Amino acid sequence: MLKFNAEKKFTNKKYIVLLAILCTFLWGSAYPLIKIGYDVFGIQSKDSFLKLIFAGYRFLSAGIILMLIQKAMGKSIMPKAKSDFKSFILLGAVYTLMQYVFLYIGMANTTGVKSSILGSLSSFINIILVHFIYKDDKLSAKKIMGCIIGFLAIIILNFEGEGLNSSFKLIGEGFLIFSAVMGSIGSIYNKSLVKNNDVFVTTSWQLIFGSLMLIAIGKSAGRTMVIASAQSVILLLYMALLSSVALVVWSTLYKYNKVGNITVYNFLTPIFGAILSALLLGETIFDIKNLVALVLACTGIWIVNRK
Repeated sequence: MLKFNAEKKFTNKKYIVLLAILCTFLWGSAYPLIKIGYDVFGIQSKDSFLKLIFAGYRFLSAGIILMLIQKAMGKSIMPKAKSDFKSFILLGAVYTLMQYVFLYIGMANTTGVKSSILGSLSSFINIILVHFIYKDDKLSAKKIMGCIIGFLAIIILNFEGEGLNSSFKLIGEGFLIFSAVMGSIGSIYNKSLVKNNDVFVTTSWQLIFGSLMLIAIGKSAGRTMVIASAQSVILLLYMALLSSVALVVWSTLYKYNKVGNITVYNFLTPIFGAILSALLLGETIFDIKNLVALVLACTGIWIVNRK
């Protein structure tokens, strides 16, 4: 049986920095790897249903991995009450199903660099939503300034010549914004659920319920994804580990530390995403629009979270 003192590790400053960097690197790597996955599995840009099956297999594997880890630690994989399953299903519908329906379809219609920068919007959306939910976490001048600077990244990304670039597409950049909204709503709901349930239990069940919904929708259109090569297995396994490890570690950091001390590291996600998209996909990160938008997104996140 594995023994692990979570509170001691997750409140140590050295571990906080290392674990936060690990999470943001994993989340950043997801953007180019999703696009690579489309090529590996032969998924065409217009085949939305097959993309959902791809996402479903990834998150189903992630949920199973978390349950295996939980069992290895000698802990139960069941929630404290059967009624909690309703909450897990709802969380899975928002945090996994809706967030990744928009993400996977949106990413097929824009670049990995753009996707990683637009993905950072969840930090700002989260700040705005929390203002209306928690009385002790209201918007301040600092937060408003950070959000405005962050949202400017969207405008810069789609600015060309004397006006907005007509390449902005609802099913591309628009869907990525919707994904960020769903991710923010899901993260707030997730925070309330882990107060009463183990992080591993909450995360694994919501991933499993959300992934089964994704797979069911994809299968309803008669689509099937074949995992026929070592490359496809390795890619799917890495993406499953990415999801399971990052979600649990980040949720646990939130559980044992002040949220503001952790969210400051969010600015690293678009940086890792943009750099890895350039390296793995051959995209141009040094385009002036990309650089300015990246700087704005990271600056906004830093301002919102600085003390």
